[in-house]
Amino acid sequence: MEVLRLLLAACCDPLFSPADEYNPLSSRWLSIATAADAPNAICLFYSLMNTILSYDPNGMGVPYAGAFASDVHIRLVELSTQVLCVLLDYGLSGSPEEVLDENNSPVVDFDEASKGGFNIFRVLLARINSTKELDFCYKGFVQLLKNVYESKNTLLPNSKSKLDCFQELLVLLWKMLEENPFFMKHILTKCDVNELITPICFLMYQSRKDPVQVGLVHICTFILLKLSGDRSCGVSLNKPFTTKLPCDLPLFTGSHLDLVSITLHKLIVEGAYKLVPLYSCFLTIICNISPYWRSMSLVAAVKLVNLFELFSSPKFLYSGENAYKHLALLFEVFNNVIQYQYTGNQHLVYAIIRRKDPFGRLASLNVEEAQAQCKEVYGESNRVHYDGDAEDAKIDILESSVNGESKEASSHEDNTVSTPGGTSIGDASTNISTVTGEGFIPGEEWITAMKSSLPMETVARLLQHTVPVIDELCNRKHNVVNENDILEVLTNITMVGLLPVPHELVLRKYQPNQYTSLWFTAFMWGVIYLRNQNPPIFDAKHVELFQVSLP
Repeated sequence: MEVLRLLLAACCDPLFSPADEYNPLSSRWLSIATAADAPNAICLFYSLMNTILSYDPNGMGVPYAGAFASDVHIRLVELSTQVLCVLLDYGLSGSPEEVLDENNSPVVDFDEASKGGFNIFRVLLARINSTKELDFCYKGFVQLLKNVYESKNTLLPNSKSKLDCFQELLVLLWKMLEENPFFMKHILTKCDVNELITPICFLMYQSRKDPVQVGLVHICTFILLKLSGDRSCGVSLNKPFTTKLPCDLPLFTGSHLDLVSITLHKLIVEGAYKLVPLYSCFLTIICNISPYWRSMSLVAAVKLVNLFELFSSPKFLYSGENAYKHLALLFEVFNNVIQYQYTGNQHLVYAIIRRKDPFGRLASLNVEEAQAQCKEVYGESNRVHYDGDAEDAKIDILESSVNGESKEASSHEDNTVSTPGGTSIGDASTNISTVTGEGFIPGEEWITAMKSSLPMETVARLLQHTVPVIDELCNRKHNVVNENDILEVLTNITMVGLLPVPHELVLRKYQPNQYTSLWFTAFMWGVIYLRNQNPPIFDAKHVELFQVSLP
């Protein structure tokens, strides 16, 4: 453990570099530690991986068995995770393609090893490709991350050990997903990805109101976005959700698709204000998985239509010139389900019919109405106001552009972490684009641009053909109709030939860039800094990667 702490201290020079001047290749300590000829690097890499992923927080499965586990062992796992994350953060990605020598043994190509930014640890991580090793990694992450809710979900208090290094584990999981294409493919095709999705959703749900945990929500969001960009993920999420989570998650009977959607809905309607920059990312995740949603629960359907009402309300729609982009993503979610999964999704159709008025108001909106609504909500100056710390908060949003089946998304925003002692850490902020937060006056050009970007035709035709049928049913039964009668009618209605030609599916895939890379570095070091305060091993007065407010 002391050797690991020494490694952290020796390789911490990124902490003392200003964020706007940070060079990921500048650390001399890390360049030597990760060089191709670094002594014992291969042994250290596999030792750290085994120490972390083989640890079983449940012990023998007997209540309180974990209580007899050595605190030193738990601390060793935590330090190992921190050191491995630091070693994997330096330099350039490693190629997953192995080079073999004359004896058919894997070696590092000389030309590659001599380049600046070469990192033997990233090369080794990228080249883990055997089914046995990939399965070991997957099971290790599942076992450790499930501990975040299993340790609380017990009849006997404190009968299971609780790990505190889940943020470092999420960083390590992210590194594996980013660096190793074999791991991503393995968990999506040969494993149950829901075992990773569930603890991630739980962490996001539990952290939604805490401004201190904004960084945690960010990394969980990035992982969900990465996974949802693959069709296999959306298909796998149809597995029924039966896990009992120790939180006040709305009760529903459905699949893991419903779990993801309901969780993200809660983060939008009840989350901390600093989560506003992630709204586009939340909706992109739902959009990516929506074409494969075979049977949406009533709860999830109502929540999605509630989001539409929220984002189409004057307070939000006129909060920024590009705020309607959230509506475009929601329309795409509705269209994906209606066009590709109509059978089995009567709950969504019913929810849209019940709340048809907001759709109609948006379709018929004109300049005069828009300006009147805007003036009513924001007044003559049309400055944006939010409850809470709105005036002080920066609103950076994901700037997204579709390129074939790929959508680039990036985010970097203010994040503050507080320790029990009062120390606060905030990372650097880089504005990428603004969707909300700037006052404007809607004009004819804005109305035209908004309506041209909103794919409203599918929902409009759906309402055109289903509303008269439901109205007739209500009239026939003198407005005494229960929900099951309506759902039965909707099940028997066919929309073949009535809807527009099905649109081409678009999967938006995460693409890394300098801003997100810097964000991960700052987040990782912020977590490590806070987790090594007793005794402290970093000089807080000279930290420049993020701001440290001393008591």
